[in-house]
Amino acid sequence: MNTKFQQLVKLFQKLPGVGPRQAARFVIALLDQPEENLKELGESINHLKRDVRFCDECFNVSSNHSCSICHDTKRDRNKLMIVEKITDLESVEKTGLYKGLYHVLGGAINPLDKINPASLRIKELEKRLDTMLALRQAQGDNLELIVATNPNTPGETTALYLRDILANKKGVSITRLGRGLSSGSNLEYADETTLKHALEYRK
Repeated sequence: MNTKFQQLVKLFQKLPGVGPRQAARFVIALLDQPEENLKELGESINHLKRDVRFCDECFNVSSNHSCSICHDTKRDRNKLMIVEKITDLESVEKTGLYKGLYHVLGGAINPLDKINPASLRIKELEKRLDTMLALRQAQGDNLELIVATNPNTPGETTALYLRDILANKKGVSITRLGRGLSSGSNLEYADETTLKHALEYRK
């Protein structure tokens, strides 16, 4: 087989969740694209690190230091939702129900995939909480921390870990999304109605 083809297949396989067959399909699909489309894709990938970055506060995608959500003064700053991935954040935003802030962990605790608490943005979360609590205590407000990890084994493990390390923080009430989400499902694939129920009946 063509060595350049194989090389590109191996590059696609480095992406999460992409196996050899799917990677080969990607390359074949690209071969069917016009040259100008490939050039545009190549330029976008080449400038990705320059044009797209993570928000310094919540780690959502942004074009500068602060994303549009963190920058929005109308958001409820007494609510902070913890999600695993940016796609989970986007799914919740589509419901239009939640008006608070977010914190993107970057995954969930999963020893099988060698993902431990140190691999996630938990230290950044603790530091951010301390800053937020200092402001709220001066104003006499409490902070609701909504743990919105996925209802599967890694998500539940992460939720329990977060409850354990954050339980003693004064001025924080920790809630979980209601069971509108079925066990074993992923937040990014849930429909808007299911997410609405999960948000409305969180506990």
